[in-house]
Amino acid sequence: MFGRIDDINPTLLGTPFADGLPRRELAMIDMISTPVPFAAGRTAMSENAVGRECMMVVEGSFTVERGGVKVAELHPGDFMGEIALLTRQPRNATVTAAEDSVVYAFTAREFRSLLSNCPVLAERVLADADSRQLVA
Repeated sequence: MFGRIDDINPTLLGTPFADGLPRRELAMIDMISTPVPFAAGRTAMSENAVGRECMMVVEGSFTVERGGVKVAELHPGDFMGEIALLTRQPRNATVTAAEDSVVYAFTAREFRSLLSNCPVLAERVLADADSRQLVA
């Protein structure tokens, strides 16, 4: 159903997030995602906005701010925007590219499909979202 491991984007394979994910799940991530470049300083998500998509950092880094205060940095393999999709609440932070970066973007529907079809990925994303909720 999915392509060979050689067909998966090498940048995705190089992220720490790819370690331990089954080939089938990596292929699905690569197949349904939309690569989106972000220039340094460009805002990816704004606090209190409606969440319609989530993204996984593939290259570069992002800063996360709540109320104008930096609370985290995101690096390859980290997700952003998943909490708004999971909770159906507004975005809880503003995320800005710290350098030229690339993300894989997923619509809410694509994200739900990933969670239902990729159990290892789902476990990681839900655990990360849960830990971020505790900090929020």
